[in-house]
Amino acid sequence: MTDDVEDVGRKAALSIFGDIIRRKRQSCRWTFHALSEKTGIEAAALSALEDGSDSVSDVEREKLCEFLGVHVDTFAKIVRQENAKANPPPQAVEDLQSSAVVDLARYREWQKTTSHPVD
Repeated sequence: MTDDVEDVGRKAALSIFGDIIRRKRQSCRWTFHALSEKTGIEAAALSALEDGSDSVSDVEREKLCEFLGVHVDTFAKIVRQENAKANPPPQAVEDLQSSAVVDLARYREWQKTTSHPVD
């Protein structure tokens, strides 16, 4: 089950990372071909990366990050965040039973209409 969760987190991270790379490339007004020439990474691999595919090696990903000014640890951080979203920490049943769920808007309305004892 953990492998499935990690796959889901990695796929989501690849998609998010691909969007970051796409925005950086487009903000610089570079085509795939131009970025490929500057970084030495194939244009097809860059295109696949932007589409959320795991098409480049870790070394190429780091090289691309350095060239585009993206922090090198960005992809690793995104993977950790997405894995945490896909596999939230378990909560004890007692914690869930003891937590009170209150609709604050309705509670405040009720307070306005309820008479309080006068001392």
